[in-house]
Amino acid sequence: MPQLSLVKSLSHLKEEQRFVDEVVLDHVGLTLTRGAIVEIVGDASVGKTSLALSLLAKLTGDGETCAVVDASHSFDAVTASQAGVALQDLLWIRCGNDVEKAFMSTDYLVQAKGFGAIWLNLAGLPEKKLRMVPKSYWFRYRTRLKETPTVLLVTAAGSLTGSASQQSFVISRKEARWSGSGKFKLLREFYVEMASRRDYFSSPVRTRIQMDYSEV
Repeated sequence: MPQLSLVKSLSHLKEEQRFVDEVVLDHVGLTLTRGAIVEIVGDASVGKTSLALSLLAKLTGDGETCAVVDASHSFDAVTASQAGVALQDLLWIRCGNDVEKAFMSTDYLVQAKGFGAIWLNLAGLPEKKLRMVPKSYWFRYRTRLKETPTVLLVTAAGSLTGSASQQSFVISRKEARWSGSGKFKLLREFYVEMASRRDYFSSPVRTRIQMDYSEV
């Protein structure tokens, strides 16, 4: 019978120490927890994709491998590259609007435990089908993510993960400022507000994000 070793190898310790517990996205003032599910919800065109690409750009820029589970074929590689994502370090899985394939793919990726981030983009899928996914899926992901460097980022129109997520944010559109007149106007500034979903109805505190296009 092999002996149980209570001492980790040096190579194992070095691998664990490569990663910090959080990923900080400085330009939006957002800190995401590793080894956990992070959910970002909101209507279309409020910035969910931009935040996800910011996360992928930061991690792939640091040499980490990430994955995208593209449930509804909405991921655009050109836009991702322009946002700074290193595509050579990105695994792109297209699921053909199939909810079951999206969750099965995520399950395999979570079990692999070697990704800096896995982006499960469920935007565009019918909410009725997404509500039919058992809550046990999310809790299984949460268990398997523990003590790994992976951020499982879930984006959707409405909240799906419940209490299985470590962090859950709601983004809402607040204001857009335009210049020019007539049919052809230039978007100068775009404002959205983001709040922790758990405090959304009880706390007035909001994070205001400004996207300035004045020099575009």
